[in-house]
Amino acid sequence: MQVDTYPQTAAQSLISEPVDAGTAAATILDIRQVKVEISLRSTICDMLKVEERKPMQIPFELLYNARGLQLFDEITHLDDYYPTNNELEILEDSASQLARNFPDGAIIVELGNQKPDHDGFRSNLRKVDLLLSALNRAGKKDIRYFALDLDHGELERTLQNAPRYPNISCYGLWGSYTDGFHWLQNIDQRVDPVTLLFLGSSIGNFSRPDCCDFLKDISRTLRPEKGDALLVAFDHCSDPAKIWKAYHDPDGVHKAFLMNALTNANAVMGYQLFDLEAWRADGEIDPKHSCHQLFYRATKDTLVGDRPFKEGDRLTLGHNIKYPKDEVQRIFHGAGLQQAAQWDNSTQDYSTSGFQKAP
Repeated sequence: MQVDTYPQTAAQSLISEPVDAGTAAATILDIRQVKVEISLRSTICDMLKVEERKPMQIPFELLYNARGLQLFDEITHLDDYYPTNNELEILEDSASQLARNFPDGAIIVELGNQKPDHDGFRSNLRKVDLLLSALNRAGKKDIRYFALDLDHGELERTLQNAPRYPNISCYGLWGSYTDGFHWLQNIDQRVDPVTLLFLGSSIGNFSRPDCCDFLKDISRTLRPEKGDALLVAFDHCSDPAKIWKAYHDPDGVHKAFLMNALTNANAVMGYQLFDLEAWRADGEIDPKHSCHQLFYRATKDTLVGDRPFKEGDRLTLGHNIKYPKDEVQRIFHGAGLQQAAQWDNSTQDYSTSGFQKAP
């Protein structure tokens, strides 16, 4: 499928005009307020400039080259990788019920995952297809699905692989979360209800303060008088053994996925920035903060650029908070959002909830 990119000034016709789901080319809107291309090389160089007294963090974009995408897809099909499995279970059971709540002309905006340790668009397409196919079966018309992501290449892959239905059109939004919220708030005559999707328990990738700020941004975007809503997935798992098995499979697919990021960094820089024999992918569970952390541990003394690392030192990658259900209610209430519905998996340790702005 051909994918065309247009400036955000073309957005009005997509919002206000009837859907033409049979168009030959998919559309990506460039909604970036600051025209900054993602440059892995410059991002790595910025990483190397971090003061030695501060932790060095690997850019998560390094995970998703062609090899990384292949490995991540393998991860989402592992039996013990419960985040994808649990969310698919919920959507398989509730997609028809969800679809009934969408009116004709509804706009669906999926907030792309812009941090590590998550289900990305690669696995989310399976989930989105469950919802879109349910909308199609329900006979809903003029549905518009927008995928938001910072990575233009990822948007192209998403749209090329997106399911096709006669009354549903798929578009891309090229930009950050902030760009997406700004775009929604400034489109003239936005009369149709908007549902924001935040799947893959990606809300757990934020720190708790950043999560609160993010939800407040969403709250400012939603219009209660139009029926706007947020559909978000939460990982509530508190079983350390289950969490560990999910991210540390015996076949080493997760480790290969994480180590591939260092291999990719060497390829991007054109020299051996990381001695692969000096690092191993690792992780730990922090039960006090309901958090799973991912990092690299030095297996011997080594250098990354000019910065020395001693055996046992860490390179940070990411984390995922496993929110207790009572904490979910507190943080959403603090952001001015109220829960309208909740769907749980069979073991009650994963949920998908609908929220609206409190009146």
